[in-house]
Amino acid sequence: MLVGVDANFLSPKASVRAAGEGWRTVVIAPIDAGETVAAFGGSCLTRSELNETTAGQQAQAIQIDEDLFMVGETAAVTGATINHSCAPNCGIRAGVLVVAVRDIAVGESLAYDHAMSSGSDFNDFECGCGAASCRHKVTGNDWMLVELQLAYRGYFSAYLAKRIAALVTVGAERRAFAL
Repeated sequence: MLVGVDANFLSPKASVRAAGEGWRTVVIAPIDAGETVAAFGGSCLTRSELNETTAGQQAQAIQIDEDLFMVGETAAVTGATINHSCAPNCGIRAGVLVVAVRDIAVGESLAYDHAMSSGSDFNDFECGCGAASCRHKVTGNDWMLVELQLAYRGYFSAYLAKRIAALVTVGAERRAFAL
């Protein structure tokens, strides 16, 4: 059961806008690399509790540990308007913070790669981000892709960084950043 109040944060340098059938977050003042742009909030649920929520809540959940998910109480909470991209301008820190991985210009949409936070199959989806590097299908196993591990070094949720550090079968390049 979800209780409490959504406690999302969105930088005053960004604004939520309608986009087709959903929402996006657009930069309205320049954002510097490393700056926190948002924080996810809501209730923490186990996987079995998540399974009992609405499809909308499941789609907007962010995995923050092996069997723990942060779920907003409403269908369109602030943090959930930061969409996925296979070429993100944001990353994840401390499980719930969204930070700029590079300088972000006015007019750009904020986006992070779900591979940075998702390590389960609860929210696999077909991707239409349009990036040249688009994977076309986003899964809970994408964190295992070596090229993403290297590209997103320092921007994975802690539980995924721990999983990556435990990988020993592929070689040092696969886990070098997580040590």
